[in-house]
Amino acid sequence: MAFREKRHTDKKEATGALRFFGTTLPKVVKHVIVYAWLLLWVGIALAPISWMVSAAFSDAPGIGYVPIIPTSFTLDNYRDILTYRSETGQLFPDYVDSFLTTLLVATVTTVLVVILSALVGFAVTRFRFHAKKPALLLMMGLQMFPGFMGMIALFIIFRVFGWLNNPFYLSLIYVAGAIPFNTFIVRGFMRNVPKSLDEAAAIDGATNLQIMIKIIVPLAAPIMGFIAVTAFMGPWLDYILPSILMPNNETVAMWLFRMNVPTPQPYRPMWFMAGALFLAVPIMIVQIYMQKYVTYGLTAGAEKG
Repeated sequence: MAFREKRHTDKKEATGALRFFGTTLPKVVKHVIVYAWLLLWVGIALAPISWMVSAAFSDAPGIGYVPIIPTSFTLDNYRDILTYRSETGQLFPDYVDSFLTTLLVATVTTVLVVILSALVGFAVTRFRFHAKKPALLLMMGLQMFPGFMGMIALFIIFRVFGWLNNPFYLSLIYVAGAIPFNTFIVRGFMRNVPKSLDEAAAIDGATNLQIMIKIIVPLAAPIMGFIAVTAFMGPWLDYILPSILMPNNETVAMWLFRMNVPTPQPYRPMWFMAGALFLAVPIMIVQIYMQKYVTYGLTAGAEKG
């Protein structure tokens, strides 16, 4: 039987950006072009952020006078937003009160979403019960409809039951909207965990709750970290739902919108930039912390005992 010999050549094929720029240019020129192209797009991506930082710490008389690269530094904008009260007798300044309200809603939402997603995902993965498949199909079908469709109904329900301007009930809406999607994510992850671990723990006398908390959830730490990040960012950056269900109890997004319109208070774009930059700090902290946790979960799960 004759085997066809594969011909090997020492010439390496150009790939990626080098192929795009051709193979006739010197290697140094190719690398210069590639890195210049990358730096161009990095500059385009960082220009709005640099302008926002410059405006947040600027003492310019107007937003049109703010340069892209910061040339001055002042904390007057932050001193103003952290001390301004629209009404006398308020316990906290407007921005501080809206920040604490948003933090409360995001924290409650994150805790409940992580706990309930783990419970529902463990139940649909490890147990058999009636109407299991129709329930999963129903949750999948609900994801086809945008959340905006139910806002009028939610407003009527909240008004009838007296739940308007209550951060806790707003958190429940975010939780209810996140459970169906997160259930499928957790279900897909937990299905890869061998059931032999459950059986071994059950032989040692562990209950189903102990199996979930001490065995399944630690192995599913990466996906739990992802769910926690997405659950926190949802209410933290949302404007539409809080503006409908909490019209008299502002979140940070509502405060930023109020600072960006000329009425009923003066137009303050510098306050808007300072508040928006400060709003990004908790998101950065959550992202950095959870990224380390997710990386640890991925690497620890690959070790053999």
